[in-house]
Amino acid sequence: MAYLIGLSGGSGSGKTFVSKAILERLGDQVNVISFDNYYKDQSHLPPEERDSLNFDSPTMLDFDLFIEHLKLIKQDKEVDIPQYDFKTHTRKPYTVRFVPKKIVIVEGIMVLRLPVEMFDYKIYVDADSDIRLSRRIIRDVAERGRNPYSVIDQYIKTVKPMHTKYVHPCKHIADFIFKNNGNSGLNEQTLNRLIDELEILTK
Repeated sequence: MAYLIGLSGGSGSGKTFVSKAILERLGDQVNVISFDNYYKDQSHLPPEERDSLNFDSPTMLDFDLFIEHLKLIKQDKEVDIPQYDFKTHTRKPYTVRFVPKKIVIVEGIMVLRLPVEMFDYKIYVDADSDIRLSRRIIRDVAERGRNPYSVIDQYIKTVKPMHTKYVHPCKHIADFIFKNNGNSGLNEQTLNRLIDELEILTK
């Protein structure tokens, strides 16, 4: 059976950065699946209506399909992952085959709102709100075709309140809290402690 690590934290906290660091340290025995691929398709709505949706609400994610896939992954079975286009808020017309490895990192802001018993280990990546906003502006402008004003507006209206209501409360159930306020790489001591724990738990 695959060893599932739930990895959550607010938008811009550095979840992907931590995932990549774990991959680099633990090598070929690890791969990652992202909850971001499971946003619900919005192609039935006009583009202007899609832009006004609250994408930071858990209702926008396909929990049922993701849970179904994670149960299969836990049993070392392959799944076909949907692909999501964040510019158009629609699912792409193809999927990508996911082949589980010994350790599977399950990443996303709402991951720790999934049934807790699904995970063998839970990580919460924590960063101050101003740091997370700054990183989100940089990412969304560079990767998702956004402008800074729309990113800030969305952060104030939906990202921050949804984080407070749904994401941050999950911090207390994490087995490991990774504080990540730096912008010059991950704290090596914290990373080493995390890797040491994972190596012991996954042997």
